[in-house]
Amino acid sequence: MNRIRLSLAALALATMLGAGNASAQGRYDRYGYHPPTAAQVSVQQQGRSNGAAIAQNGPANAAAIKQDGVGNTGRINQTGASNDATIKQFGRSNDASITQVGDNNAACVVQIGKNLSTDVVQQGSNQSGGVVQTKKGTYEIPARLCGADPGRPGYWQRLGFKGY
Repeated sequence: MNRIRLSLAALALATMLGAGNASAQGRYDRYGYHPPTAAQVSVQQQGRSNGAAIAQNGPANAAAIKQDGVGNTGRINQTGASNDATIKQFGRSNDASITQVGDNNAACVVQIGKNLSTDVVQQGSNQSGGVVQTKKGTYEIPARLCGADPGRPGYWQRLGFKGY
């Protein structure tokens, strides 16, 4: 019963904070990156024993964590304005964190596999980048690819990321 109460409290908190879909909340178009304009928090979890924590200090920060698997951990810490962070984990026992200190930063981590770990730190302003991790290695990606779904291996294989 305590577990159900805790889950309902977490759901109410996420709803109160403006939960949306678990993808990069800023957007890219042919003119470049457009940072988020309102604070957003989203956590989506499938599987069991996954953990997520998001802390924001500043206006218009957007953070999303999507986990599909068992025993994944994701943490996002944002200080500043208009920062955008996304963690997507597909597999088991993965650990990821993103720390952003500054304004107008965009970062993502995509982990596909098991026992993967990465930390992304952005200090300063107007930084953009991402990391894809698979069992074959760690790859740097442009932040505009952060919206891709880690559950679709064909997409990542076409981009040249190995590890499925």
